[in-house]
Amino acid sequence: MPLIYDFMPVSLSDYPGVVACTVFLPGCNFRCPYCHNGPLVKQCIGGKVSESILFEYLEKRRNLVDGVCITGGEPTLWSDLGEFLKELKNRGLKVKLDTNGSQPEIVKELIQKGLVDYVAVDIKASPEKYSLFTKYKEHIEGVLKTVELVKTSSVDYEFRTTVHERILSLEDIKAIARWLSGAKRYVLQGYRYSEGVIDPEFCGKKPCDKAFLERAKEEISEYFGEIVIRS
Repeated sequence: MPLIYDFMPVSLSDYPGVVACTVFLPGCNFRCPYCHNGPLVKQCIGGKVSESILFEYLEKRRNLVDGVCITGGEPTLWSDLGEFLKELKNRGLKVKLDTNGSQPEIVKELIQKGLVDYVAVDIKASPEKYSLFTKYKEHIEGVLKTVELVKTSSVDYEFRTTVHERILSLEDIKAIARWLSGAKRYVLQGYRYSEGVIDPEFCGKKPCDKAFLERAKEEISEYFGEIVIRS
């Protein structure tokens, strides 16, 4: 089973429409400066919580918690992720996967085996600007494949972008929209400072301007079935 860094017992926001427990898995192959989970992104080994503690909690709260959001870090780096999700599905729980999209074959397998009900793919930038987040060409190619895979799959999904005005301009966001055109749901997440931010000197403590997010939403509204702002 994957090592569990920690879990949030109840969340009403991480899994749309579902009362969920959010599970954090450590380790990531990207280094996004605004990431607020810095400690677990950098920690590729070790965890705070055993599977038995998590499963015991889920059993006790089975009348309250309807699903589990698997996030990180990057969950698809764990080779036994499928077995973990199977355990959750066997307990009658809905499963949402948060991923950076760099491992398309893993995402494809999980979808084909019916182990995920909802997939949220973090879109960092347009393909031309992905080198700001990863130096590996295969990661970028993986994201491109995952986008097409998820758009044509039977599972519910969203693409989402964390917006930091030092990294993404309005033109950058429009370039992302053209790339993802036709997707059912796109989420604009405004940057918010926390103590776990990987590069606080670069990102600063000022949150993304809500007016900027609203303007971006208006500019790209034609490309998506639904656009959501989370700030």
